[in-house]
Amino acid sequence: MSGTHPGAARADERADTRPLLLGCLAIFALGGVWTVFYAAGLPAPKVLMWLTVPATSIVAMLTTLRVARTPGLHPAARRFWLHLTVVEGLVLAGASLMTVSTFARWSDRPMLFVGAGVPLLSLALLLVMWALLRLPAGHRSRTEWVRLTLDGATVTAGAALFLWHLVLRPLVETHTEVPKFLGMVLIALLCLLALVAVMKVAMVGSGPVTMASLRLLALTILIGVFASAAAPITNEPRWVGLQPISIIINMLVVCCAAHVQRRGPDDRTGEGAPVRRSRRFSSLPYVAVGATSLLLAVQSFRAGREHSVADIAPVALGAILITGLVVVRQFVALRDNAHLLDSVSRHEQQLQHQATHDTLTGLANRAGFSVIVEQALDRAAADTQAAVLLIDLDDFKEVNDTLGHAVGDDVLVAVAQRLRAAVRGNDGDVVARLGGDEFAVLLRHAPGGDADRAAERVLALLAPPVSAAGHHLLVHASIGVAPARPGDDLGTLLRKADIAMYAAKDRGKGNSVGYTPDMAARIQAHAELGADLRDAIGTDRLFLRYQPIVRLDDGSVVGAEALMRFEHPTRGPISPAEFIPVAEQSGLIVPLGRWALREACKQMAEWLRRYGQKALYSITVNVAGRQLQDPGFVDDVRAALASARLAPDRLLVEVTETAVLGDGPAIATLHELRALGVRIALDDFGTAASSLGLLLTCPVTTLKLDRSFVEEITTAGRPAAVAQAVIHIAQTLDLAAVAEGIETEDQAQVLRQQGYLLGQGYLYARPMAPHELEERLEPAPSFLR
Repeated sequence: MSGTHPGAARADERADTRPLLLGCLAIFALGGVWTVFYAAGLPAPKVLMWLTVPATSIVAMLTTLRVARTPGLHPAARRFWLHLTVVEGLVLAGASLMTVSTFARWSDRPMLFVGAGVPLLSLALLLVMWALLRLPAGHRSRTEWVRLTLDGATVTAGAALFLWHLVLRPLVETHTEVPKFLGMVLIALLCLLALVAVMKVAMVGSGPVTMASLRLLALTILIGVFASAAAPITNEPRWVGLQPISIIINMLVVCCAAHVQRRGPDDRTGEGAPVRRSRRFSSLPYVAVGATSLLLAVQSFRAGREHSVADIAPVALGAILITGLVVVRQFVALRDNAHLLDSVSRHEQQLQHQATHDTLTGLANRAGFSVIVEQALDRAAADTQAAVLLIDLDDFKEVNDTLGHAVGDDVLVAVAQRLRAAVRGNDGDVVARLGGDEFAVLLRHAPGGDADRAAERVLALLAPPVSAAGHHLLVHASIGVAPARPGDDLGTLLRKADIAMYAAKDRGKGNSVGYTPDMAARIQAHAELGADLRDAIGTDRLFLRYQPIVRLDDGSVVGAEALMRFEHPTRGPISPAEFIPVAEQSGLIVPLGRWALREACKQMAEWLRRYGQKALYSITVNVAGRQLQDPGFVDDVRAALASARLAPDRLLVEVTETAVLGDGPAIATLHELRALGVRIALDDFGTAASSLGLLLTCPVTTLKLDRSFVEEITTAGRPAAVAQAVIHIAQTLDLAAVAEGIETEDQAQVLRQQGYLLGQGYLYARPMAPHELEERLEPAPSFLR
């Protein structure tokens, strides 16, 4: 049917061996009933048993053949089940002849049937062994092969002992017919060999043939062994019907194994099926030892009554052999376990090393360093003073941003090597990488000024350029030094080192600072001031003052610089020199700058609305380097202009040289602003090392001469020469120039003579409130239009 569901089709494929299995069960039930009737002396036609044996063999042949033809079956499994089909054919012929000989008492030569059946059954056993041994085995180590071989030898020896004691020895004692004796010996040996093959596959693995099927097939070998062992009983006329029943049971088990193989791949390897792990432990050798010990105990009990002590000798020798094999096997297992424990120990050491060390540099990581510092603090003697150096690389982010993380990693590895060299020879000193570009050094014995000298040694070793991926880079570091004091714990010591390190950063690049108790108070004060600043946003405690930018020839106002002011609720006015650094360190400069930008644009738009042409031409807003690195800064500027309805060219963004020096993202942000129409002023021009280079990369429209040059411009020295050079550059590049910090008329006169048109300073006005500035507004000059 074309509309049949695929799942139903698979279910039909699985179930097509079930009728054969049910038929085999019916034949087995019929044979069992016949055997009971025959043992009880009730009417039981022998011809019925002659038919049941070949019938079960035929059913088993059909079942294995159907499994061999299963679509998608592995070639090795297909070959295995085809071999078993041939085996069942040989069993069909041999078992039928043996069954006839069992009930053919009317014949004067029943051994003819036995002589014909034994070779067929022997050939079937050989083919079973061949099929089992050809199955692909899973990969095993040499030790595992030795252990599995000893397990198989132990089980085989136990089975051989039982075959001898229960089957072959009674035949020897009764001097039975030689052909029959040889046939039984041959079948017994072949059963043992088949058992070896089954053991090999069952223990090592079968690959494409399911383990459940192999276990069932191994059961057929055991049934054959037990049937042979029960020969003294089944040879009695009353129980002779058990002989063909054992063959029928074997055929039934083969049908079950084939049925399991037929449904095994779908049921056991489907999605979500649990994965079974191979077991390293096998109970079979211990079962063999237990069974042998039980047999020895029974024989020892019977020796004093029915048998001589000599009857115990074969069983005792077999028990000694099996016990010896198990002892050797245990020795191999113990040695294997010892190797395993060594491997686990090495693996644990590796994991421990990975958990406590940095993978890039090989130094201790934060977790490992913390443990080491705790141990050093716990074991420190009264005359021993430990210390921690906390080292942070300055401007390392720029290396990653401009040259890539691969170069940054090379720099970190080079720094780690130099830090190792800085503490080499000092027993117990440890270097660690705490994360990113932050390193630490534990000095276990650093009395007096040894810690400070160690920090200076580190700075000296870091001074030469670092070679990284073909680049020669200068590396600067800020180091915080924290000597351990009595009662210090790990957290306290690291916190002190962290405070000292940030104090070193405040002093500039390439510095080291030792911790002092007052640093914590300053940090606490900064934290409190930062919290107060955050609360002040949107309140009247935070406001702007405007310092006019004037035309030097007549003092008329043409622009204004917006300056942030903060009125503390308890301390009163706070100097920008105090709260601006706090805002930058805490990251508050971003929301504060956003607020100042919106307020300044709104005020400028208000002046334009109220005064028209008399309004000043532009408003200047200071922008910190942290703001330029913020991804949303350009959007903030665009939103402030849109909210105030202010033209972009009316806004002048003022940045310092240090904020954009060597910072690729900051330069890119300025280009975006310039494309928007906003003008760019470079503040403190002339104070940084690469000022002239910035004019090639930064989209500047205005240069602001630093006040340090204006202060001494009246002396005919270098400040005046620098001021002259700056105005010349501005005129050559068609840039506006503003002189800052003008406080005297003499300074203004010199600047006018040099060509400066604009300036600002206390000579003209201090920062003032908006209403104060409104009184001085004049029309904007034409050269700024």
